[in-house]
This record gives sequence, C-alpha cells and structure tokens, in this order.
Amino acid sequence: MNQKLAELIADVLDMPVKEVTPRMVREGHPKWDSLNHLRLVTAIEEEFGVALSMDEIEAVETVGQLDEMIAEHCTAA
Repeated sequence: MNQKLAELIADVLDMPVKEVTPRMVREGHPKWDSLNHLRLVTAIEEEFGVALSMDEIEAVETVGQLDEMIAEHCTAA
C-alpha cells in the first residue's frame, strides 16, 4: 500500500497511520463518514494529481480500493 495514502487517511481520520490497512472498510469505521470521505478524496486528488469520478468516489469501500484507483490513475497519466 502507498505510504503517502496511508498518511493522508490517518491525517483525515485522526488515527495512527499504523492502523490504516488495505482491508480497512469505510462503513465499519466511525470516523470515515461522508464529510471525511469528501475531505479524503480532495486530499488524494491534490496530493496525487488525479481526478476521481463520482462513480469511483461512491464505489470506494476499502482503503485497498482507493490504493488501486490511485495506481490506475497514475499509470494512465
């Protein structure tokens, strides 16, 4: 998993970076609400220079999916 992504997630969700794993589920995390999801997407788009579609943003269920989306966008660029 991308270390910078883990750091962004930890920062937005106010949690230790060591607790961020690819299997971390959006629905199962009390701090990963809709507002923090938008904050996270904004931080990802700024940090990685990618633009996620609304479909991609809504489809995210895990940290691993975010990591894969970023990798796909960075490879395509």
